[in-house]
Amino acid sequence: MADPLSADPAMSVNGNEENARKEPVASVNDDSGKPPSDSSKDTSASSSPALNRAIRESQLDLNSRIHRLLGILVIGGGLYTCYFAAELILPILLALFLALLLSPLMKRLSSGWLPRWIAALLLILISVSSVVGIGNALYTPASEWVAKAPKVMRSVTPKLKSLMRPITEANKVGESLSEITGEGKSGNKTVVVQAPPKASLLSTTPRVLASVLAVVLLTYFFLLYGDTVLRRTLMMRSTWEQKRITVDIVRSIQNDLSRYFLTVCSTSILLGVATIALLWVLKVENPLLWGALAALLNLTPYVGPLIMVGLLSMIGLSQFPSLGEAFLPAAGYMGLHLLESQMATPLALGHTINLNPLAIILWLMIWGWMWGILGLLLAVPMLVCLKIICSRVEGLQGWAVMLEK
Repeated sequence: MADPLSADPAMSVNGNEENARKEPVASVNDDSGKPPSDSSKDTSASSSPALNRAIRESQLDLNSRIHRLLGILVIGGGLYTCYFAAELILPILLALFLALLLSPLMKRLSSGWLPRWIAALLLILISVSSVVGIGNALYTPASEWVAKAPKVMRSVTPKLKSLMRPITEANKVGESLSEITGEGKSGNKTVVVQAPPKASLLSTTPRVLASVLAVVLLTYFFLLYGDTVLRRTLMMRSTWEQKRITVDIVRSIQNDLSRYFLTVCSTSILLGVATIALLWVLKVENPLLWGALAALLNLTPYVGPLIMVGLLSMIGLSQFPSLGEAFLPAAGYMGLHLLESQMATPLALGHTINLNPLAIILWLMIWGWMWGILGLLLAVPMLVCLKIICSRVEGLQGWAVMLEK
């Protein structure tokens, strides 16, 4: 019997085409019988949460990097502005800190029958009169010592050379060794020393007087309108939580800074009085001048006492013949300063203002470089304000912990 497929070639070809169409469909079906479109939907549905999570994490990482970059730019711009606008910023900061120092007295005077403007004016007059009186009392001994400064330096120089003789001999040995090895041979160099330009007294006096007048006027208006400015600031805050945080920050700065200023000023005055008594017993010339300078320099931690030790060492070398007597005033002052800084001030302040010494030194270096002596005086109060703000603002508590001891 003939094969039906071989008998009809057209039928066999059509049958092969139908089988070829059916085989791929059957091959792609799995054992479960689900079509391939269903499995791809399940895979995409299971991978979409992980993909969204990865996208969200990358966005958060990018936002944190942008915030850090913006923070660095803001800090750099702020330091740049503070450096080049020091003549404008320093009077404002000085007046603000003086107003914070006088704010407790202002509250007591204005709480009674005395009007606020009279209380503020009375505090300004008392403060200016005190500063002028102290300056007038110290002007005569300070001018006499400035006139004797060249003579003092000439008398101190031989003693300093005798103290530095071992170091000088060691340097000579090093130079001779470098000459033997041939490392010290070099061509002759000509050094030209150019004297710095001298500032004219007529040009600097008006600027100083204008800055002092600006500080006095700003202090008066800060005392008079400080509470009003605070109330207006609270009205600008949108939520109750923001108002509470703002009040907490301002009150903490007022209380802590007032306590810090009063404590440091009191301990500095006591240190100055003790230094006057010590120098009077040791028969050092002008003990009142050096005691007042010790009290003033004590307002700057670490740097001020080191300067005072150097001055007292130079004064001792110029006045006393032996080295033991010469360094006795500096050693006595160091003992008094250690008692003040390690016992009196910590007991008075407690743990409210507990700053890291490394942070204080770095802060003093930054603001001393930018603003000079006034920067050294304002550095620690600004660091106290920064610590209070960081401890109250969410997200900045870690910086407050770093600033603590």
